Amino acid sequence: MRHISLARRLSIGALATSATLAIAGCGGASGNPQSGPSAEGCESLEGKTISVVVPFAPGGGYDSYARLIAPNLGKALNAQVIVKNQPGAGGLVAINSLVHAKGDGTQIAIMNGAGVAAAVLAEAEGAGFSLDDLSYIGRVGENNTVLVTGAESKYETWDDVKASEGFRFGSSGRGSSDFITPSILMEAFDLKNAQIVTGFGGQSEVELALLQGNVDGLAGPADSRRAGIASGEQTPLLSIASERVPEAPETPVFSELDLTERQEMLLTAHQTVNELGRPLVGPANMDPAALECLRDALGTIASDENLLAEGEKQFRPISYVPGKDLEEQVINKIKKLPEEYLSVLKKSF
Repeated sequence: MRHISLARRLSIGALATSATLAIAGCGGASGNPQSGPSAEGCESLEGKTISVVVPFAPGGGYDSYARLIAPNLGKALNAQVIVKNQPGAGGLVAINSLVHAKGDGTQIAIMNGAGVAAAVLAEAEGAGFSLDDLSYIGRVGENNTVLVTGAESKYETWDDVKASEGFRFGSSGRGSSDFITPSILMEAFDLKNAQIVTGFGGQSEVELALLQGNVDGLAGPADSRRAGIASGEQTPLLSIASERVPEAPETPVFSELDLTERQEMLLTAHQTVNELGRPLVGPANMDPAALECLRDALGTIASDENLLAEGEKQFRPISYVPGKDLEEQVINKIKKLPEEYLSVLKKSF
């Protein structure tokens, strides 16, 4: 697998440079909490300032979810919840910091579940922690993945990609989902001379490279691809999901393909990793009362009709899974994935 850096050769508009932006979960100069859904009987975090760390630059899907959730979480906890951006290493910088944070519940993060889990499973450099070094508060968004090409691309179907020689996947870096998914596809389908082009500051930069024809494809969260697909600037070719996704209802999912046993094993294992989605996490040593407060508060707001409607409006639908279910079901399944899948992950890093 060739791995080259191209981003420095692109003329890319400046992204927002602020590393810390805040959304208050409580209103007014007086600091009195606004009315809204609340987690009953929770005093552990009342009146505290809670940071939700986003492991990427402002403006992307994870950032959008954090800013959607933060004020509602603040209301439910009767606390102030702010959002902080800490990009780096495909999300690993922020999570490495988080596992060593205080366990009082005042520092949590929204995590790139698939990217982080893949890095941990691959024992990748930069992943200095295990999946057990985190507390799982709950999932807020799915991670259905769609591979898209540019509207003017010569690759119009997944069969075109399989028959290609030298297909160029764009990626924001090792450890990110747009790197891991191409690695699996390249291995499963033995794509000839395929490359993963890195060096971009985020998926918005990869999208620009896709439009300019500097890369051929981008594998990313379906909800982040919605605007490009709807505008006709991006053409969806394949979904890595349990069923067809609403962002690309005419696009086949991998299970609809004529797969060999090995291809099915690799893609099914990868879908299992994707099930972790976009979870809110904290350090493993979190105070039990604080963890329970956060879990209760997230569960409360995840059923709030106003939040659900706003999520749909922003094309960031809430897909809630309780933290306990993530630990007992998803994380346990991820720990038992086949060795051959883990071997592919290790090679990709």
